[in-house]
Amino acid sequence: MILDKPVIYPRSPRWSSLIALIACFLVAAPTRAETRTVPAFPFPETQNGEAALTDTIPSQPHPDSIPYDARPVFARQLLKLPAYLFHTAVLPLKWSVIWVTENQVDQKLLNFFLNDDRTAGFYPNISVGGRTPFAAGVTYFNRNAFSRNHSVDLNLFYSGNTNFKAGLNYLIPPEQHRRFQFNIKGNIRSDDDENFFLEPGDELELTRASYEIDEYSVQTELGYLIRPNLFGMITGGIRHTDIYGATPATNQPDIIPLSDQTPGYGLTTLLNAGLAFTFDFRNSLLENRNTNLVSRVTTTWNFKQTKIRTYSGALFDAGIRYNHSLNSNRYEFLHYYGEWQQYLPIPGLPLTRRLAFRTRLEKRDPLGNSEIPFLEQSILGDADNLRGYAQDRFRNLGSLLLTLEYRYPIWDTWDAVIFTDQGQVFNKYSELALDNFRGSVGTGLRFMTSSDFLFRVEVAFSKETTRGLLEFTMNF
Repeated sequence: MILDKPVIYPRSPRWSSLIALIACFLVAAPTRAETRTVPAFPFPETQNGEAALTDTIPSQPHPDSIPYDARPVFARQLLKLPAYLFHTAVLPLKWSVIWVTENQVDQKLLNFFLNDDRTAGFYPNISVGGRTPFAAGVTYFNRNAFSRNHSVDLNLFYSGNTNFKAGLNYLIPPEQHRRFQFNIKGNIRSDDDENFFLEPGDELELTRASYEIDEYSVQTELGYLIRPNLFGMITGGIRHTDIYGATPATNQPDIIPLSDQTPGYGLTTLLNAGLAFTFDFRNSLLENRNTNLVSRVTTTWNFKQTKIRTYSGALFDAGIRYNHSLNSNRYEFLHYYGEWQQYLPIPGLPLTRRLAFRTRLEKRDPLGNSEIPFLEQSILGDADNLRGYAQDRFRNLGSLLLTLEYRYPIWDTWDAVIFTDQGQVFNKYSELALDNFRGSVGTGLRFMTSSDFLFRVEVAFSKETTRGLLEFTMNF
């Protein structure tokens, strides 16, 4: 058997391999004209570590991969200015909260103002923008009077050497096995600068006059919780007023709007008796149970104000009261009212963002040939209605008030509010007209605990004036 000889290939010189490698590199390398920008990000890889296909790589870099210029140019600093100002403005508040927390100031104050059981004590109280521009005083309270869970409040306010107001409230609230409520209120006050305006006009200063008043009143209320959402009440009381010292209208010394011929000027004593019902169909996030420490200090049980952050539902309140003068037969009249409150959540937003609407109608009607004291007339221009106008700006036998508020939380226990009030007074229902509405707008803050309203700070604007308010009661 003859075997074929193997074919032997001649060996290439070593330098020939080097030349071939250099030639391949030169052929593959792009020229300067062919060179393109390489993306500023690495090529993505698949899960097994292999390079991704080239047709999945974008031809242009993503905007997020390109660094931006963060130098402190003037325009950028100008945009940051509101944030800087806000941060600087709240720094004192921040430092105060930290200092109060670290030094347990709140606990020390509670130990000073309250008793050991935290059911009784006293605290300073102020009022701004209400019936008087400013008043300061002290409040004593007891939420377990005679160890029977009865409530006592004694308030004393001073707004000048001769101006003061004192009030006493004793309440026996309904309980789990008792549906009755009994409440007695007593007030005494003296004020040497009460507002009285002539027929509404465009010039505020040309229509204003003033008078002095000394007053005391006692009012009793016997209520019954008919159903969880229905409360009935019988009322009765007496009110004595002495009005004197009327001044001429501003800039019109020849006009003195109040005199002995004005109904209600001088001494007046009125006896009243009435009946009222409240239907409550409101839904709220929290209910006032008077279990919070601050609630024991600031509030007592109140059927109409026992819900916090109401977001839906309605409340209806109506009543009638008969009034008759004791010192003469000059005054005899009926006073009746109706109020509707409606709460609406805003679709698509949390329940804490809600609209609150109120409409209230009041009317006084004289009986026979009798009259009605001017002090008993319906008033618009107050901390609870038409807030952008001066105190007692409009008055007549009847009034119609419309209020719309947008309420939203800015803190766990803080609410911001934007509101508008629209109202008019009238003598007869036929005088009601759209052209007669007076309006005001405003904003403010509401402060509360997890179960109780504390106080509100508001500022309201109208065509005539601007009014700031600090009140410890809700408007509705």
